[in-house]
Amino acid sequence: MHCESCARIIERTVARHEGARVKSIDTANNRVVIESRRGQLQKIRDELREKGYQLLLPGEKAADGFEAGSLQRGIVFLKSMVLNARGFEVEHALMRRALGAVAVVLAAQAVLYALVFSRIPGFLNTYWSVTILTAVSVAAFLFAYYHSNAFRKSSSCMTGMMTGMTFGMAGGFLIGAFVGATNGMFLGSIVGMLTGMSLGYVTGRSCGVMGVMEGMMGGLMAGTMGAMLSAMLIYDRLVPFLFILTATEAIILAAYSYMLYKEFGNMRPGDMKASGSEFAVLALAMNLVLTVVYVYGPKTGYVLGV
Repeated sequence: MHCESCARIIERTVARHEGARVKSIDTANNRVVIESRRGQLQKIRDELREKGYQLLLPGEKAADGFEAGSLQRGIVFLKSMVLNARGFEVEHALMRRALGAVAVVLAAQAVLYALVFSRIPGFLNTYWSVTILTAVSVAAFLFAYYHSNAFRKSSSCMTGMMTGMTFGMAGGFLIGAFVGATNGMFLGSIVGMLTGMSLGYVTGRSCGVMGVMEGMMGGLMAGTMGAMLSAMLIYDRLVPFLFILTATEAIILAAYSYMLYKEFGNMRPGDMKASGSEFAVLALAMNLVLTVVYVYGPKTGYVLGV
């Protein structure tokens, strides 16, 4: 155990077992005293192990992969969420909303192509990559946003600043790169900055002006950098790079969600702030706005399809 967040997660996990409770926790010496009924301890140990904690009795040796910063602990978190493990039901439901939103957006884009965009010469060759990547990226950011919003009222100033910076920089860079690839550096910088600064403001305000400043400054810098990078790579495997960039951003957002889990523990049913339909409608609206920018926004310099 390395912080009070670990203690809270352990206490919540133990408390879910009837009659069991944590009597004391000593984070300095990594020692916890648990009172439980006969036969409960092993179940508690198994559940804590799924969350990345080894509960060791005197004389037992620790297994590798559970130290602070271990990749194993992050993998356990993701595995528990994907497989709908006990205690991760709300996170699993949020993940299903994100996947459903991707399906809805891509279906809507297919209809738009059949009705409108098929008349544009070379449309698929130019926009297929950013259409797919935008659908995935928007869903990933909405997942992270609703996850962070669940703990907004109890976030510390440090967590709020990290949230604003993460959303501002990641969102600004990604959207700046997408618009830069389809429209050029000027519009890419403008849209990237506006996206990053807006995300930084909305997510960083939980801790006041410091979070807002961190988020907006991060969005300002990242938006221009994303557009500039697309302009530089336009003739150097830009499309594969956009896929690599999106995958990297997804890993960052997954790490951010893991940070929230470490800080606050699992989400509860009341933490879910959006239904599946609301999630899908918001994702669809954001994708359509960006699609209009990609297709009909002014183009400067060399861009995809030119």
